[in-house]
Amino acid sequence: MTPTTRRGFLQAGGLASAMTLMPNLIPARVLGQAAPSKRINVGVIGLGRIANSMEIPGVLKHTDLARIVALCDVDSKRLAFAKGKVEAEYDKRLKSTGYAVKTFSRYQDLLRDGGVDAVMVCTPDHWHALCAVECALAGKDIWVQKPFAQTIHEGRMLAEVVRQKGVVLQVGSQQRSSKQFRTACELVRNGRVGRITRVEVGFGKDKDGGRKEEMPVPANLDYNTWLGPTPLAYYTEDRVHNQDTAKIGSRPGWIQMEPYGWGMITNWGAHHMDIVQWGLGTEAGGPREVSGTCGWMTQGLWNAHAEFDLLYKYPDGIDVSVCNKYPNGVRFIGDDGWIFVSRGAEKVTASDPTMPGKQLKALDASDAKLLDGPLGADALRLHVSDDHVKDWLLAIGSRASAVTNAEIGHRSTSVCTLGHLCMKTGKTLKWDPQTERTDNAEANKLLACPERDAFSIPKVLKAAGITVKV
Repeated sequence: MTPTTRRGFLQAGGLASAMTLMPNLIPARVLGQAAPSKRINVGVIGLGRIANSMEIPGVLKHTDLARIVALCDVDSKRLAFAKGKVEAEYDKRLKSTGYAVKTFSRYQDLLRDGGVDAVMVCTPDHWHALCAVECALAGKDIWVQKPFAQTIHEGRMLAEVVRQKGVVLQVGSQQRSSKQFRTACELVRNGRVGRITRVEVGFGKDKDGGRKEEMPVPANLDYNTWLGPTPLAYYTEDRVHNQDTAKIGSRPGWIQMEPYGWGMITNWGAHHMDIVQWGLGTEAGGPREVSGTCGWMTQGLWNAHAEFDLLYKYPDGIDVSVCNKYPNGVRFIGDDGWIFVSRGAEKVTASDPTMPGKQLKALDASDAKLLDGPLGADALRLHVSDDHVKDWLLAIGSRASAVTNAEIGHRSTSVCTLGHLCMKTGKTLKWDPQTERTDNAEANKLLACPERDAFSIPKVLKAAGITVKV
């Protein structure tokens, strides 16, 4: 089989099928051109709070499966900080000296490096989809932080490009890799609380703040690229991130500021609505309607929503109520009782918002007996993962789906984005999961992919000769 016909065979028959038929045929991007074994060479794009606290440590502990070989950020201070951290950690873990990581200020240069097999996209939300699309076009397997995308159109384009290119994608919705969330969803899916009638989803709200004064752009920051597809705006530190690397774990300003993030509805909401979709078995679809109200931050720079109270109408008469007044977690309510699942005392980072009230249990029920007893031999079983990063690395090796793949991530994030559209328009919106459009012209305009100059997914796809219908 010549290289040309082999490539055609992989594209036509699917990589998973090819691996079954030809187990010794390992794609170069899985092995890595310089890799002496099957270790996966990982690049990380975006080196802020989540990358440093979760994603980088998540790869570092699996030295047998992967090594971080490249880093990229538009802020040279953060780039140098992460480089030092990664190299020192590998020297310690590998009991050697001189581990070297390549650094890039432009992620396109990183993607052209043939020694990089897979990429973690840990950028601000407004960069997720565009960066991940270019990763897929470069043939790199992808980890993309939640939310999957900022608009429903760009989410659909990313999911389709991932499908066409046959790359593995994992969304950083790590609750799927926590046992209590899988257990809750399995129990619900197998009828432990009877017919589901209502789901209650709670998470905290953001608060006013952010300095408004214009500041000089730091020499270490490529601010124009940071803005990416969003409109030009003057620089102020609280629009971007803290310039003190000692505070790299603090929440950045953009996360509560449109158009860089939509606030808590796509922040914590992306986690919890993913669990709703998993528990209801609606991962290929979603709600049929959303209504509700919210308040907005008005004091300071930040402008995302504050309090919120949304009601989604799902098929089969299921109401999904999402409100900042509920305990932080997901409660599935059925004819025979309820099951509640949360992170308990766990937080993503120390700077996460907190909610008042008693300590929550990770897994709770209206009757403890609902949580007891194994499921039957013929019960529906969900994807088992106890380590979200490891699940991604194993999926790359096997060419199987990760626990939160592109289509799942797109659909779960779309539910959150639909809630944001309801907030922005102040209207009840009917939703068609097949056409991915609402019944409201104003809301449909907000489905579009943002573009500014060359920062455009449609332009990138056109240059690559790829057509995606949205």
